[in-house]
Amino acid sequence: MKRRLSMRYGNSLYMCVLAPLFMIFFSSADGYTEPVRGVTDTTIKIGAILDQTGPISGDITLPPSRALRNYIKHVNENGGISERKIELLIEDDRYSIPAGVAAFKKLLFKDKIFALIGPGCIGGGRALIKHIQKLQVPNITGSPDERQVNPVKKYIVMPFNVYDNQLGVIYDYIVNNLKPQKPRVTFVYYEAESGKVALASTKRWADFFNFEYDTEVINMGALDAASQVMNIKRKKPTHIVIHHGSPGTVALLRDLKKFNVDIPVYGTLITCTDDTIKMAGSSGANFRGAQIFGSWYEDLPGIEKMRKITLKYHPGTEKPYRSRMYTLGWLIATILYEGLERAGKDLNTETMVKAWESIKDLDTGGVSGLVNLSPTNHQALHHTKLYKADPEKGILIPITDWRLPPDTK
Repeated sequence: MKRRLSMRYGNSLYMCVLAPLFMIFFSSADGYTEPVRGVTDTTIKIGAILDQTGPISGDITLPPSRALRNYIKHVNENGGISERKIELLIEDDRYSIPAGVAAFKKLLFKDKIFALIGPGCIGGGRALIKHIQKLQVPNITGSPDERQVNPVKKYIVMPFNVYDNQLGVIYDYIVNNLKPQKPRVTFVYYEAESGKVALASTKRWADFFNFEYDTEVINMGALDAASQVMNIKRKKPTHIVIHHGSPGTVALLRDLKKFNVDIPVYGTLITCTDDTIKMAGSSGANFRGAQIFGSWYEDLPGIEKMRKITLKYHPGTEKPYRSRMYTLGWLIATILYEGLERAGKDLNTETMVKAWESIKDLDTGGVSGLVNLSPTNHQALHHTKLYKADPEKGILIPITDWRLPPDTK
């Protein structure tokens, strides 16, 4: 009798305790939804790793940080996305790989973010690729590094045209539009991962176009380039191409003028900014550069919207003009918003990736060229436009339409 009671009691225990558990785990999605990291019914946590105090903060990573905050504030004030408000957490990596890795761990394991923006440091981004993939973190990378998206990484998208493409357009313009008799380039860069990537591209394009080149290094944060200019004067290149932040570029332009070296200078994305033109003044008359983002002062619908929203939160700051790095931040926020909006209420890592991959010919109204993503393409932009400096007005004026680099395949 006791055994029968025990068995009967055991069966009752199963029915009362274990059976409901099985029902929970094996019921339909309508009955049980597994929590998504960083997502609640009312919030979506987004993390960002961007230099806030280090060597590239002033002209490269602080402007997009401000744009992200303003864009997200605007979205939240207008109801959020699918009844959820975005919570943005920005960590400072000081343009350092170890600090970037530490920031990633904090954002993922302590703050439990849903998606990540950055890092802006190429080395930091490369160090995190495997972790982003393994932990399935939707990521908008902050550096124009082809390795982030070629081959395609499922959870990483890039809001840039890569340095290699920018340099391809620059060198194509020099060789085929300007047609110097014997093109010879001095490539100026800084010794960090970003500079090494640009140097590798210069080597590749020099082989493709069959021109000679040499190199000069200007340290990040340098305010003087006299020794480099004297070397350039001795080498007599037909053109100078520089991959550097605004301060290093301005130092080069000023010392070129100081020593009466009249050689055209062409810069990549991080060099070709309105900050460079304003700081260089009359020294920038020989400056040209590659850009993939619109300017704060352009009369284009997407730019006008960006200005209107920004000035709502910062009235009276129409001038001085915000740099194109601010426009970059606006584009990053646009791509983030587009993914979240398309994923809708059923937001998780898989629906976010599918949402990004559904973006085709997204018109940003001049913030950038058309944005395209797909399962086989996670690089949002592919075209580059060349500009020249107008020192008197302190602005950049386009000298080409949107261009693709030559096909080297």
